[in-house]
Formats: sequence, C-alpha cells, structure tokens
Amino acid sequence: MVSLDLCKPAIEKVITSISDILNVDAAVINERGLLVVSTERYLKQKGENVHVPSIEFVLAKGQYVVDKPGSMEMCKGCRFLDSCPAKVELLSSIKVANHAIGVVSLTSFTKEGQNRLSKHTERYQQILTEVSEMITAIVQSHATRQIESSHDSIRLLEGALDTVADAYFTFDRSGNVIHTNASARRLLSQHELLPAEISRMLLPSLSGMAAHSLPIANCLVDKLDAPTEATPIIVNNQLIGGVLRVQRGSLTVPRLIDHQGSRSSGKTDSLAQIVGNSPAIKQVKEMAMKIGNSSSTVLITGETGTGKGHLAKAIHEASTRAFYPFVAINCASIPENLFESELFGYEDGAFTGAKKGGKPGRFELAEGGTLFLDEIGDMPLSLQAKLLRVLQEKVVERIGGTRSFPINVRIIAATNQNLEELVEKKAFRADLFYRLNVIPIHVPSLAERKEDIELLAVSFMEKYGEQAGRTFFGIAREAMSLLTHYHWPGNVRELENAIEYAMNMEQDTVLTADSLPPRLRARPTVAPSHSGPAIKARVADAQADAIRASLQKHGSDLKGKQRVAEELGIGLRTLYRKLKLLGI
Repeated sequence: MVSLDLCKPAIEKVITSISDILNVDAAVINERGLLVVSTERYLKQKGENVHVPSIEFVLAKGQYVVDKPGSMEMCKGCRFLDSCPAKVELLSSIKVANHAIGVVSLTSFTKEGQNRLSKHTERYQQILTEVSEMITAIVQSHATRQIESSHDSIRLLEGALDTVADAYFTFDRSGNVIHTNASARRLLSQHELLPAEISRMLLPSLSGMAAHSLPIANCLVDKLDAPTEATPIIVNNQLIGGVLRVQRGSLTVPRLIDHQGSRSSGKTDSLAQIVGNSPAIKQVKEMAMKIGNSSSTVLITGETGTGKGHLAKAIHEASTRAFYPFVAINCASIPENLFESELFGYEDGAFTGAKKGGKPGRFELAEGGTLFLDEIGDMPLSLQAKLLRVLQEKVVERIGGTRSFPINVRIIAATNQNLEELVEKKAFRADLFYRLNVIPIHVPSLAERKEDIELLAVSFMEKYGEQAGRTFFGIAREAMSLLTHYHWPGNVRELENAIEYAMNMEQDTVLTADSLPPRLRARPTVAPSHSGPAIKARVADAQADAIRASLQKHGSDLKGKQRVAEELGIGLRTLYRKLKLLGI
C-alpha cells in the first residue's frame, strides 16, 4: 500500500525547496486531511488538520484554485469559515496508478502573494503539477523498493514452507485459499481438488471460531483423508485469516531449494532413476538435463515399453516445476466421449450425470506443473483442435463454462507412433504436431542399448526382491546370456516382467536360466538381424505371439481385451489397431 507518510523526508525536501524558490507557503496533505509536511507558517496558520470535504473535493476534481478562502462552497463546515487566514490557495491532487492519495498546496497568507499567484495562476498551476508529479515519483520509487523487499521475504517464506512435509493452506477472512505450499499442491492433485473447493468446505468453520482454533468440517477431513487442524490469525482482535494444516508425515521432504524453487540435487536424483550407461541413453539424459529450466513443449518418441513415461516424470522432477503437480493422462485409454471433460473439466450441470459442483480438468490439476499426454497419437481428431488452442492461447474453458482462465502448465507428450506419417494420412493435425515437436527426444529401444540389459536386470531384481522380502545375490551367467541375446520386442517393460517372472519361479538365491520365461529359453541365442524388413517382421511376429498368448489367457471379450491391453501396457484403442494390423 502506497503512503505519503512513509516518504516524508524526501517530500519535505521538495516542499522546502519549492517554497524558498517561489516565496510562497506549501503543504502536502494526505487523503484523510492530515498534514504530512508543510512550511512552518502554514502549520502555524492552519494547523495539522485540514477541512476533509475540501480535500475530498480536490481529490475528485484533480486541480482547483481557491481564490476566496473561507467564502466558497467547499468551505462549508470548515472552522475557518468566513475567517480563513489564507488569501489564495492552488491545490493539486497527487496520484499513484490513477488513485489520488493526497493533495499538494501552494498557499499565500499575504496580499502581495495573493496578487502574484492570482496574476500568474496558469504558470503557478503548471509548477504545481510538476511538483505533484515529483512527489508521485518519490512515492512510486519507495513503493517499488518496498515491493522488491517484500517479494524477497515472501519468496524466502514460500521456499521454507515448500520444504515442510505437512500441507499448509493459508486463507483470508472469507475462507478463500490465497497460498498453498508444495505439499498442499500435491495433495490437491492427488484428490483432484481445487483451492476453491477447500474454501467452500472451510467457510462454515469461520462462524464457529474459538480463540486459538477453528472447528474443521467433517466433509473436509473426509475429503483430505488425513489429520487436519485450522488456526485463526487475529490482529487487533480482528480475524484476518488463518492456516489449515494437513499432516502428511509420509511425504519425502526435499533437503535444499535454490532461489528459483528447484531442488539443488533434483536433476541428479530424478535422472539417476533412468538406468543405463550406453551412449544412446546417456544422450537422452544429457538432453533432459539441458531442458530442465525450460517451459517448452517436449515430444518423446520411442517403441512401446521403452520408458517414455519414466523419462517424462524425470524431466518434470529435474525442472523448476518439480514442486508442482505432475499429471498424466493416457490418450488411448479414455473413451472419446469422455476425453474432453477429462482434459478440460466441466461446470455444475454441464451435462446429464455431471458431478455436482463441477470437476477440474487435467489442465487445472496440473497448474504450475507438468501435464503428460501419453500416447498422443491416439488423441481423437476432434480434440486435437481444442488442445492446439490451449497450447497457443494458454487458456482453458470448462465444458458448460462461460469464461476462459489462464493456465501455466508445461506439456510433455509421448507416442510410439510415427506422427509425421499420421500427418500425411490426415490422421493427426500438422499444426498440432509442429506445436508439440518443439523439443523432440527419442528413447532408444532395448535392442539399441543392449549394454544396459545387465544393469536393468539387476535393478529390477533388487526392486522386486525388496518388495517380496527375498534376497537374490545375482543372475547366473547362462541366464544373463539369454537376456542379452534376446531381441526384446517389448523393450524395458518386457525385461522387467521377465525378471519378475523369474523371481517368482526361482527357488534358489541366484536367478538361473530355468527360471526365465519359456519364450526366452526357446529362442536362439544369436541376436536377430537388424536389417529393415527382417527386423520389422520379427517384431510383428513377437507382438502377435504376445497378443495371442494374452488373449488365450484373459479371453477375447471386452473385459478380456481390457486386461490384455493392461498387461501389454498399451491402450485399448491401440490393441484394436494392432489386432486389425496383425490379422488376429
């Protein structure tokens, strides 16, 4: 809030100087009619309190000449009515951002001064305008310094709160949530809630306020599913807001935050989760490191099962958005008629069966963070145009809504399809492809990074050994030979499944060849040729074998196909497309 009183020393220098130069008295009065600074004679003649209606009149009008002090309409009610010591006054409002915050006055208490100011009124008014602008500049400069200092303090406090495991919501006297820490934002994302919904559930609590606590509505506790408490903030016996604390003891707390809000070790930690030392995967990691501070859209391509989703999450966690939500949506798994409401949300009563109070879309849930659009190639054409608009204009409108609101979300998309071919076939919009393909990253297949197979196999063994409470000391040489010579059409996901299978079958503390899935043991130990049509035919055969085996296991009805798609890690629409392509 700007204030003339805070700038008193600088304004006093201006007023003293202008009074000496012009040989008139001068004063600055705030909007409440209180004297801020003045010449000694002005204070002695008129006192510290100025007639408020007169000040309000000038504040509204901007500039005014009082050529008959004590006898004018604006003087009614003034203690100096009909006996004002001033002979003439020139008044001008002081404005900051088009808001009048006070008045500057040039006043004469002598006949000589009255004649001079009256004769050259226009000239003195121009000088008065310049003085007013000088004072405005002083106030704005002070306010800017105050804001910068305030912003530094706020950033420091926000950074400190972001290291706390518990979720904190700060709300105003009306119950409106005005700030959330990183844990609170994750909590909102987890429960698909908006701050406004927390506010609505907080509102009844304000009427039951006690001295040191606020009662918590049962619906709020049920919704957040965690121990919750609210504390009022009271200043001068007035409630100005409060803090809602939700215990989240199980969360991992980041240890260090830099001034931009990103974790100092976040990039190393998150990208270290991508296992591998091959040149191909190192190149992927290096590129992910480079784009950590960028907000540009990323398009990740690669075969099914290469770990595109893991890479997207790692890019998010290595970025300056790491403390905000990472929200994923699989474009192949959502029915077309529900896709728009999932992505953009809807208002109350938008359609039959709409949730009361509406529902936030994935864009809203990802505010400040990252939205991961997996299998983007399966997005319906009808939705592609709407997504393009959001990417271009950075605004979202809910279904049934009447207003658009801005969003701050980074988009990472992924696909196992050739989008350029889809563009040529008119199955994917060219303009959306170019909008998404700002930073393309290709994840190599496991066949292209065979030197990583041993590292990956060991990491999966450790992962599932810990989950099962068993200890394995390694993988037998013969088993590792089978793993490294298999062509892995299902890539890293297939390798992970194979290791999990082996650990369930193995009775010893070392994984042997006999415990591996039969398909690995049945294959020749010679790596297949990587020549164009031959490798494509082999991959197609392997995919067909895997799909047939899964269909036989789960059945070919709708529920069976849904389980098949889930087991193979693909969307239902992708499964149908492969069934048609492979003639199954």
